[in-house]
Amino acid sequence: MQSLPTPRLYNGTVIQRGAILARLQLGPATEAQLRVDCNAPDPRARIHELRKTHKIDTLETQQVNTDGTANWVGLYVLRVKDDRQSELPLEQQ
Repeated sequence: MQSLPTPRLYNGTVIQRGAILARLQLGPATEAQLRVDCNAPDPRARIHELRKTHKIDTLETQQVNTDGTANWVGLYVLRVKDDRQSELPLEQQ
């Protein structure tokens, strides 16, 4: 008797956006890194969608290739509000 194949979880845009957001919370990443780390075929599209609700900057950085040449690539950075200091009891001047 043959068993039925196990259905695979579909890696849709919602899952890709969540994976990219979680990855960017760990630190900046290039498009190539997001493609591999998040199984996102086109991270640029997911970044575009995430920018509707999150502040994501694109910085340029050089990426060195295996042959020693370099390319400029985009580095995505998630900006988060840092209010850790808002709780400090600072005196008003």
